[in-house]
Amino acid sequence: MPISTGDGVSGDRDITYIRTPLVYSQSLSKKTGSTVLLKLEVLQPSGSFKSRGIGHLVRQALLNSPPGTKPHIFTSSGGNAGCAAAHAAQKYGCPCTVVVPSNVAPHMVTRLRDTYGATVIVHGSMWSEADRKVRQMIDEYRDGPARYCPPFDDPLIWEGHSFMIDEVIEQLQEAGYDKSKLKAISCSVGGGGLFCGLVAGLKRHYPSPGEQPVIIPVETYGAESLNASLKAGQLVSLPAISSIASSLGADRVASEAFDAAKTYPTSPVVVTDAQAVGSCLKILDEHRLFVEPACGAALAPWYYADKYDLSSQLSLDPDSVSVIVVCGGSTVTIESLLHYKNMFKDEL
Repeated sequence: MPISTGDGVSGDRDITYIRTPLVYSQSLSKKTGSTVLLKLEVLQPSGSFKSRGIGHLVRQALLNSPPGTKPHIFTSSGGNAGCAAAHAAQKYGCPCTVVVPSNVAPHMVTRLRDTYGATVIVHGSMWSEADRKVRQMIDEYRDGPARYCPPFDDPLIWEGHSFMIDEVIEQLQEAGYDKSKLKAISCSVGGGGLFCGLVAGLKRHYPSPGEQPVIIPVETYGAESLNASLKAGQLVSLPAISSIASSLGADRVASEAFDAAKTYPTSPVVVTDAQAVGSCLKILDEHRLFVEPACGAALAPWYYADKYDLSSQLSLDPDSVSVIVVCGGSTVTIESLLHYKNMFKDEL
């Protein structure tokens, strides 16, 4: 597939993300008695899988802008989505404004401004307040085309994330695995954008319902908006976010994700913050990968296999293949991970 050049939109490939490795995990394969592979989205240029969907949205916004103009990208996130939007805008030469809540980590503000050249505005004490502000700014913007970039809730974002499955299928075949042996894909869920993309991608490659791999959407207690909605049988909003996995802190999951979880083979799991942190430490030791607790959540059912027993749930055997999306983590620092390690020392 040709690489784009010049303005970044002339070729067939989005230049905001890379084809990430799919690697074998010896320890997790041994725990489950099957093959467990890690999709290393932590290696994306912005630090997370969000480069795929948000990069795709920014590219399409540029393609759809009047000739000779570039859209101003507006987003509201001080985490992975903000980094992905600012990085994509920088790659395509678009101006970018990121509105962040006051509780965002100072190093994230510095990264958005100094590394990616975004204009950063601090507003409100939580994401919803920052989001209302950025929507107001777009309504008042008069200096050319503008595009709102949500963190997770947009069909273009889901489409961009779905391309990850195309890569996974290619990589399975390149490594000699039969794609029919793919039993499960594990991913973290915040607002549900990644989950929606994975469902779309899997439906492309596995159109027959009886052959579709199970998706394991993982949340942490205190941020389990998808799980709460599935239990209630309708979309619900969490009264507050109490989990330390801040990147999973959407109080209400996207309606598309809720609908997909009801119709696609799905086995939701909720893990503790301590297990998410423990998984961050384990993957750092075993694979030298530095990820945030929101990413550790997707790993937790596998690292704590004795508590979740995925082998029995999924009927895994030595020929089975499972993939865990190691989604990344722009928000984590050495200091924060050590702090969490100390916080949960009695549970690790």
